[in-house]
Amino acid sequence: MNREEMFIQKCFFEQFLQDKHDESPVTVLGEHFFQEQKKNQADLTEIRFAQGEIYFHAQDYETAIFKWENIQNEWQPWARKNMADAYFELELHDTAEEIYQSIKTDSLLLNTEIALQLFGLYILQRNHTEAKQMILNAVLLNPDYPNVTKLARAFFEEQEDWENAVELAVNESIRTKAKEWFHVLLSYVENGHVCFEPTYFIPVLEKVSSVDFKTFDHLSQTLWKRFAEQGVLFDWLSDFNTSLLSLNISEEHRLGKLSTEFKETYQKLMSGSFPFQNVEKLMPTYLEAWLKLEQTADVAYVYSAILTWNDHFPGNINQNIVDRAQATIGKSSSGIHLNGAIQALIDDVKHWARKNEIEFEEWNANPQDTAQWLAYGKKWIDYFMNQLEVLKADMTNLIESEKAICGRLHGSTNQLKDIEEEKAKDIREAFLKIEKEIKGKMKTSIPQIIRKSADFIKEDTEFRTIHLELNTEINRRIHDYIQDTIMPSYVSSLENWIAYAKEKLEESQSHLKEWEIGFNEYLEEQPIELRCDFQVIADWQRDADRMTIPVQMDDENILLRRTPSQVILKGAGKLFGGLTKNNAVLAKSYRNFIENENYEEVSESIATKFFYQFQLFEKSIGRDVHLFFRDPLETLEGRVEEFENMIHENQLKLEKLENNPDLFLGPLRFFQLQLNQYKWLNGTDSQQQSPVLQADKEEIE
Repeated sequence: MNREEMFIQKCFFEQFLQDKHDESPVTVLGEHFFQEQKKNQADLTEIRFAQGEIYFHAQDYETAIFKWENIQNEWQPWARKNMADAYFELELHDTAEEIYQSIKTDSLLLNTEIALQLFGLYILQRNHTEAKQMILNAVLLNPDYPNVTKLARAFFEEQEDWENAVELAVNESIRTKAKEWFHVLLSYVENGHVCFEPTYFIPVLEKVSSVDFKTFDHLSQTLWKRFAEQGVLFDWLSDFNTSLLSLNISEEHRLGKLSTEFKETYQKLMSGSFPFQNVEKLMPTYLEAWLKLEQTADVAYVYSAILTWNDHFPGNINQNIVDRAQATIGKSSSGIHLNGAIQALIDDVKHWARKNEIEFEEWNANPQDTAQWLAYGKKWIDYFMNQLEVLKADMTNLIESEKAICGRLHGSTNQLKDIEEEKAKDIREAFLKIEKEIKGKMKTSIPQIIRKSADFIKEDTEFRTIHLELNTEINRRIHDYIQDTIMPSYVSSLENWIAYAKEKLEESQSHLKEWEIGFNEYLEEQPIELRCDFQVIADWQRDADRMTIPVQMDDENILLRRTPSQVILKGAGKLFGGLTKNNAVLAKSYRNFIENENYEEVSESIATKFFYQFQLFEKSIGRDVHLFFRDPLETLEGRVEEFENMIHENQLKLEKLENNPDLFLGPLRFFQLQLNQYKWLNGTDSQQQSPVLQADKEEIE
């Protein structure tokens, strides 16, 4: 054990004990201290350092600190670290942290120890951010230090800090080549903790492959699945295939997991779910890497894939593997039931057509052998290859048709808004006409009623109270007039108005019904319904009934108003009421006053009171008419929005077909390649057509 290792264990003091283990360490070191002190150039550093260790082990931390704080030479960094340890034990964490952080040293072990001590301190303080930084520092400084990486792994897992956990596992796998770390990394990936881009894992995979190919097989397959789930499959395959080609893989390493993954992924790539250009770019390295791992039993399928893609773009596939495939494919068996596979492919083609809303007629199939099935499959694919221009033309016609319908719907929407405004205006004006007519009658009749009430004044009338009695009489006569004459006319007018309004609204509903029939000639799948809300008529009838119920109006102040002439007459009545000889004069004056007064203001006041509810009703007519038309208007606006969305979506589809025909042709090219691969598996050269294929071609043409 070297000196720094003794410092770590705080057992340097044992150097002074030698054969004196039976004696008290304090006594032994006290004697050394006493003897050293006698020297002319005494150096008490080592003894004080050792004494501090003894006091620390005895949990006399204050004395230990006293011993260590007097050390100033090259031993000072370790002494200060020990002081911080003592303060840590005393739970004076802030002081301990300050001392740890103040230590400057070039010692790798001391820096590692400081980082670990601070890590422990921050854990106690639940300061996980600083704790993470300290354990990262320790791993970076000295990963070989006992338990450093284990502590780091446990901390990262507890904190669910999977990015740092994965990085630790990758780095330790590369550094140590230890299977333990390979399996830790594998467990992280299996649980979905990938965290990095595919290229990050290539170095560790290369390292694993040189140590444990079975783990390499398993780890590679698991990463493959995770990156596929994350949508970065092509990035992964590009990096992994290139790396795989550089590895030295023997026959015994072809374990099966990766080989199976290659085959399953190839089938997914050929399904038409991915852009054709992306797959095309990937295939040269993909096929070469696949063949490198493929087991002998399934090699015919790989050979057929290589030859198929070589037919597609000659010269892009490694010529060595093309030659190998051509030389040996006939000697291998694929184990595939080709007739069933071709039938399934044809079903996929039909499903794709239905999904893309491409119309086609079913053709009778009567193939007897594989060659005939291949010809039948080719017939289907060739047919749809020629449908791109047809589809573009159909899409253009559909857009024009949708625009025409949308234009009609939009025009009808605006027209309905005009109809609503027009009907609301007509119905409201008809309603106001009632008020105008009845109000006119009242303003003509009420002054006459008041003037005729002069006959109520007699010579024997009590003139002191005549103005009160006469005011009551006039109000009675006016009330009778309203109930007997105005109300019947009012009721009749409202009934006529409701009938008029109903007729106008029914005209609108009939008009909308004609629109509905016209639109539904084009909207067979989703017919339109333009039904108005006739509840407003019932509501108006209810309100009309309520407004025509006799109501007791407050008496109008007719003769009690403070006009000058009224005041004079009123005063005269009080002054001369007791003088009988003046009664005739007063009666004549009162009658003359009643018969000649202007009652326009009074008439207006009475009419306004009478029509108060009427005016409230009139203000709601516009809103009620809007409610009547609301449902059909919302229906039309909704359909306009639907058609605008459909037009926009179909225009985007058409633009994609025009600007990127591979969106349509790409899946068909995949179908062609699959069919070509089945030809190779059937031993049919893709560059030549059998008599069955030639006959089928002539049938199509």
